[in-house]
Amino acid sequence: MRKIRRKPGGISFLMAMICICFVVVGILCVTKYANIHKQKERLAAENSSLIAQSEALSDKLKQIRAQEEFGQDDAYIESVARSQLDMVYPGEVVFRRSGEKYD
Repeated sequence: MRKIRRKPGGISFLMAMICICFVVVGILCVTKYANIHKQKERLAAENSSLIAQSEALSDKLKQIRAQEEFGQDDAYIESVARSQLDMVYPGEVVFRRSGEKYD
């Protein structure tokens, strides 16, 4: 049987395959990290947008609740009835000049 001689200082096939595997795994890890980093940035931006949207909706809800409370007030109901519906109490007399709107 013939003995295979290696050149001194040369890289064996096994060592070359191991090095290639390390390079491939390294590249895969780097690309995975880059994708995760991009996804993290995208989610952070989306989170900021949703927080701003939530704050805007909270403000709108506060306004609606304030209007609701104000709408249940008798003084508000009376002012709307007088200004928009031109209603008066029984026996009350209203004097207006022609062309004048009652407030």
